[in-house]
Amino acid sequence: MVAGCSLLLGFLTPVGGALTALLSAGMTYSRLPVPNGMFTGNPLSFSVIAMAVALIFLGPGAYSLDSLLFGRRRVIIPRSSSLPNS
Repeated sequence: MVAGCSLLLGFLTPVGGALTALLSAGMTYSRLPVPNGMFTGNPLSFSVIAMAVALIFLGPGAYSLDSLLFGRRRVIIPRSSSLPNS
């Protein structure tokens, strides 16, 4: 519940995303032991894990508490020396 509220409000987004990914992976893989050896987990849990990992790497949006409290980061890509200056 803490991870979900963190993601909903946009507060400490990478931490909330990591908690969500770990909890979803734990719930997914807790169902693995089956008599015939086939996986019976829900495929939706894999998409939740993928979205949580994406939030870890992408970070919060413009209207999140993280951006209000800590400011937005500007990504500056340096100009390569092999390209002509324009």
